[in-house]
Amino acid sequence: MRAKLAVAGLLLALAAGGTWWFLPRGTKLSDTDILLLAEFANTTGDPIFNSSLREALAVSLAQSPLLNLVSEEKVSEALSSHGRSSDAPVTQEVVRAICQSVGATVFVTGSIAKDGTEYPLRLQAFRCETGDVIASARSAAAGKGQVVHALGAAATELRGKLGEDPASLQKFDLPLERATTSSPEALKWFCDGRRLAREKGAIEAVPALQKAAELDPKFALAYSNLAVGYYNLNQNALASDRIRQAFEMADRQTVRDRLHITTLYYDLGTGDVKKAIESYKEWVRLYPRDDIAKGNLSSEYFLTGDYNQAAVFAQQALRIDPGSAAWYENLSTAYIALMRLDDAQNILNQAMARKLEDSSMHSDLYSLAFLRGDSAGMEREMAWSVGKPGGEDDMLGLQADTEAYVGHVQKARELSRRAVESAQNAQLPEPAAIWQGIAALREAAYGNVDEARRGAEKVLEIAPKSRDAQILATLVFAWIGDARRAQPMMDDLAAAHVSNTIIQSAWLPTIRAQSELLAQRPARALEFLEVVRPYERGQLVGNLSYSCVIPVYLRGEAYLSARQGPQALAEFQKLIEDRGVVGNCWSGALALLGRGRAQALAGSKDAARASYQQFFALWKDADAGVPILKTARAEFAKLK
Repeated sequence: MRAKLAVAGLLLALAAGGTWWFLPRGTKLSDTDILLLAEFANTTGDPIFNSSLREALAVSLAQSPLLNLVSEEKVSEALSSHGRSSDAPVTQEVVRAICQSVGATVFVTGSIAKDGTEYPLRLQAFRCETGDVIASARSAAAGKGQVVHALGAAATELRGKLGEDPASLQKFDLPLERATTSSPEALKWFCDGRRLAREKGAIEAVPALQKAAELDPKFALAYSNLAVGYYNLNQNALASDRIRQAFEMADRQTVRDRLHITTLYYDLGTGDVKKAIESYKEWVRLYPRDDIAKGNLSSEYFLTGDYNQAAVFAQQALRIDPGSAAWYENLSTAYIALMRLDDAQNILNQAMARKLEDSSMHSDLYSLAFLRGDSAGMEREMAWSVGKPGGEDDMLGLQADTEAYVGHVQKARELSRRAVESAQNAQLPEPAAIWQGIAALREAAYGNVDEARRGAEKVLEIAPKSRDAQILATLVFAWIGDARRAQPMMDDLAAAHVSNTIIQSAWLPTIRAQSELLAQRPARALEFLEVVRPYERGQLVGNLSYSCVIPVYLRGEAYLSARQGPQALAEFQKLIEDRGVVGNCWSGALALLGRGRAQALAGSKDAARASYQQFFALWKDADAGVPILKTARAEFAKLK
């Protein structure tokens, strides 16, 4: 399961509330009116202007805090419902039908021609119902390199003729070539990347967005779109680098885009969760009908483990834009964490009915099948993923956890190896390192020290600069008692990520607590783990729904070490009951053993025997040589 982020739509969802706009001929639009951008007519003979000018126009119009447009996802869905390709142009022949499908009341068309060296541009706004022209604007570019600037000037004129206040125009009117790029070539690659992201996902979109940034290194929107693409591919180090680059170009962003990039900077760049949430809330306040603000805010609550709030904002985003796959994914993931399994299934069914699907949805379907004990369902999702870059490795990693959950360590080891290989074949080194790190941590928890050490070392070979890979490797070294390796890595993480909430307040205290446990200082371990409480149920590895609620597991272990049976029992019981968050992680299986140990410590031998037997039943076909299983059997023998 993954929480998804989205980039601020160049075509956004419907209008912010409460303002009346006055148009020519006595026309008055209310806050329920919606505007649709139709296709640009290009008669220049130069294909570089196909589609790209329409999206650039959307950037210019979206500067207005009063005017929003129909989302691209809604347009694509409407085209499909009318028997056309989802990426077909919204031409004059179909625009009024599309208006009706998406509830638009006004549509805007554009045209560009060539007259010698000059490029005349024209924009017109029409009433959907009657086809009457209600506003128009013209401009001309002296050459190809001036087209974007001229388009922005025409858009500003159109906004004024549609009744926008001059003060608003002055405040929210960044020249379009600064808000996007002056390079038609870079703009074309950018628009191709945006289209590929919508239609095929991030792995297809990233190369086009990279090309846009190469052609114009000051193209802030290209960098922010790249950041989100990398994040959704679990390439978190690259996501952080790209959003920092975008953030540093504040003078090349509209007010709306600046809000978006700032929140992404706190989210992906510095990792300051509190500032990210504050910024998203400000964005929601200023643009209450912007689905991206609410949907991305839902993603932020996955980090803190507040799945109720994640569901609330994902649901609000989905109401605004029911054509966005990301919001279906966020809402279904939140519902799974809350064990609202039927609700999660319904949301995923709705997405599939709209032909919206990607690997994250199938990961959620797999998780649902696991929680329901549906082996056929898990096999079905595994079959779906075969050969799909960015999806196959995810599903192999999930299946590895499922095998390990029932003690099939050798099978889990092989599946993790294949997950790493699949990610590497897809040119995704950071996810490859994460799958390796998860496998190594599982080996450490089961007592396979040598295997865990080799796995941690391989993590650092695969992606030495990955923050999440370093975290997992550091925890593994701490778990197996290799302080020589763990301590300098902890110091490096602390120094390199001073503002990162999850590292400073979740991972580092957890790693230090594990070190204290091995040193037989449970009281100190409990002190460190107290710091982690606000985040212990959160998604702590990139955008991957994986934490195993490790702080709770270690707190249970610390209480056992301190000979405090009732307190240990309470912690292990949390893991057993929190099935939607723990899922198929090893900590859920070992919590049964932990519960038995806590009950035995508290003097409840009958209850302890029952818990041990439940663990043995789960691991009835487990590999015989797993160290923690050998220990459990020896402990159980003493209870008889």
